[in-house]
Amino acid sequence: MGDLNTADLSNILSNTIENLLLAEQQIQEKEISPNPDEFQFEHFWQTIIVIAQKLSFECTKICIMFSQAPIPSSSETSSLLTALEQAVLSLVSCFYRFPLSQGETLHSYLQHAVVRAIQASRQLLKIIKDEGSHEVVSRYHQSTGVVWQGCAMIEKCPRDNKTAVLLKLNAQNILVGDAFDEISEALKGDGTSGMDGIGMGDLDDSDMEDEEEEEKWTDEDKEMINPSVNLIKASKILYKRIIGAIDKNGTFETTEKIKELDTVEEDCNPVSQTVDSLILEMYPPLSMDNMQEQSHLLATLISTALKTAAQSHIITENEQSHIEFLQKAVDHNLQKMEEKIGEKNKA
Repeated sequence: MGDLNTADLSNILSNTIENLLLAEQQIQEKEISPNPDEFQFEHFWQTIIVIAQKLSFECTKICIMFSQAPIPSSSETSSLLTALEQAVLSLVSCFYRFPLSQGETLHSYLQHAVVRAIQASRQLLKIIKDEGSHEVVSRYHQSTGVVWQGCAMIEKCPRDNKTAVLLKLNAQNILVGDAFDEISEALKGDGTSGMDGIGMGDLDDSDMEDEEEEEKWTDEDKEMINPSVNLIKASKILYKRIIGAIDKNGTFETTEKIKELDTVEEDCNPVSQTVDSLILEMYPPLSMDNMQEQSHLLATLISTALKTAAQSHIITENEQSHIEFLQKAVDHNLQKMEEKIGEKNKA
C-alpha cells in the first residue's frame, strides 16, 4: 500500500473501514421510532448538523495528515481514526432518534444523507489504505471533497415531510414530462428514431441491412396509440394537480396529515415507473397486447392516486372538480383504446 507499508497501519485502517461499513448496514436495515412526544424537532436538527460538521472536520484532518511527510505513525493513526469513529457513532445514534412519525419520506431522505456521509468517509480511508503514497495526494483531497458533499447533504436535507414529499413528486413529474415529450416528438415521425437515441453514426456496415428493415409506425398504429399517449398526458396533469394541491394545502401539523402526505407520494410513485414501461411498448413493432396491459395498469394507478389524494387533506372543495375531470378523462381514453382494439380485431 505504498508509503503505508506496515502491517499495523494497514490493520488499524482495515478495522475502522469495517466498522464504518457495519454502521452503514445498521442504518439501512434498522428502523428506530421512539415516542414522538420525546422528540424535540429543532434540537434534533441542530445536533445532527453539528455532528455532520464534526465528521467533516475529522476527515479533513486525516486527509491533511496523510498528505504530507512524515505520514502519521500507528499510534497517531489510531488516535485520528478513533475520533472519526466517535463522530460516526454519534451520527448513527442521533439518526436513530429520528421517528418515522415525522414522515417516512423525510426519514428516507435523512437516511440516505447519513449513509452517504459514512460511505464517503469509508472511501477516504480505503484510498489511504490501498493507494497511500505522495503520488495520489490528489485522491485524498478529491475524496475529502466527497465527504464534505456527503455531510452537506445532511445540512441540506428537507426539514419537514411536506418539503420531502414535494421533492419526490417533482422528481417523478420531471420523468413523466420527459417521457411525454419523447413520445410526442416521436409521433411527428414514424417511430424509427425514438428508440435509445440511436443515430447513423452508431452503426457500422453490418448494421445497415437491419437499419433498412427497421419497423415503422403505420398511420393505423398512430391512431391506435393515441389513447395511451393521452393516458401519459393524464399522468403529467396528475402530478401538476397533486403538487399544486400539496404546495397550497399540505400540512405536517399532525401525525395523521404527515402520513397522508406519505401515502399520496407512495401511490404516485408507480405512475412514473409505469409511464416508462408503457412507452417502451408503444414503439414499433407495436405490441397491442402489451400496450393494452400497460395502459390498463397506468389507468388503474392514476385512479388510485387520485382517490388517495381526494381522501386526504390536500384536496379541498376547490380542487375536487379537477380531480373528477381528470378521472373522467382517464376513463374516456381507456374506453377509446378498447374500442379501437375491438375494431381492429374485427377487421
